[in-house]
Amino acid sequence: MKCKSISHPFSFRFFAMQRKILFVLAQVLHIQSRMFLCRLFVLFILIFETFYSCKEEAGDPNPYADVLSSTPLSKIENYVGLESRDWSSRIYNLDKQALDYVNELNRVDGFTESPSPIKNIDTFKSILLDSLSSQTLQVRSLLENKLFRIYVCENLGGSAVTGIVRKEGKSIGGFVILDANTLNRNANDWISYKENSTFQKGNLRIRIRIEEEKQNTKANALRYILLHEFGHILSETENIGPSFFSAKRSYTNLEFYKEVWKSEKVSYLDDSLFTVRPRIRFYSGSLSLEDNWEKIYPVLLNTPFPTLYSAANADDFFADSFVSYVHVVLEKKPWELEILKNDKPIFKMGNGITTDSLEVQRKILEKILSQ
Repeated sequence: MKCKSISHPFSFRFFAMQRKILFVLAQVLHIQSRMFLCRLFVLFILIFETFYSCKEEAGDPNPYADVLSSTPLSKIENYVGLESRDWSSRIYNLDKQALDYVNELNRVDGFTESPSPIKNIDTFKSILLDSLSSQTLQVRSLLENKLFRIYVCENLGGSAVTGIVRKEGKSIGGFVILDANTLNRNANDWISYKENSTFQKGNLRIRIRIEEEKQNTKANALRYILLHEFGHILSETENIGPSFFSAKRSYTNLEFYKEVWKSEKVSYLDDSLFTVRPRIRFYSGSLSLEDNWEKIYPVLLNTPFPTLYSAANADDFFADSFVSYVHVVLEKKPWELEILKNDKPIFKMGNGITTDSLEVQRKILEKILSQ
């Protein structure tokens, strides 16, 4: 999306108003000096232009601002008992407020799905509690302080969505809504499925390993998903990215995104190193892996994107960098991608979070996790 310029009709009305004001002032004050009038005219131009430029917010239009601002889920008054460290009290089946929130998001995105509560929440709750209890101390502390609620549902229209909670106009935490039906794979199968969802079925496929065999569980798949979604909450509460509540969002001069993202969906690398990136769409099956993998994965190694999913847009750049940092750097877990042809590897790569190109991002993430 591109920023809109000032429209011509407004400009004509603007200068007409200036002339009218000056004419009235000249009559009332009986100004005789043309030099003074000229100076006064210039002064009014500067004042009006400064006022208008302050009112005009920079960045791309944000279609979700009204949804986030209007939902009761964004208000801290709707959350009680947050002083408790018992995660069972923060896990909810889908209720009307959460349903209305998702329906509004789906309406903006053009999705037709409408979620519903799950029938057996206790089974899913048990897996979710395992995921939360397995976090390291640093991550668990952040989750306890900033993840206020987790909703569970079916037919969400995706794996998960996130929302932000505010107190007195300040973003202090958030909530996550999970689709239980889409989270029915173990960790390695789930992330491999997500990566392959970008590509058409053919002779090649992708396999990713993020857990050793004994740890390759549904709980650890859920843990990875939760950390990614929590990354969106951290981006807001730590002022890493532009606020999700702003009518327009700009990434200009934000340290985490410098020289990587021009806007939410446009990267500095699109016209040079990574020209295929704008065509990548997860869960679309739109690209041929056989025809494009050499333009994607070997190139990815030379970019500041730690994973392909982090290259989807600027917001996912932070969220997937966060989960990559926790998973690879903090917890020293595996992250290995292979492209297979007839079940034989023809290409291998790791997560790029440890590379020199992400040094700035690592320092920011380290600072957040050391709080």
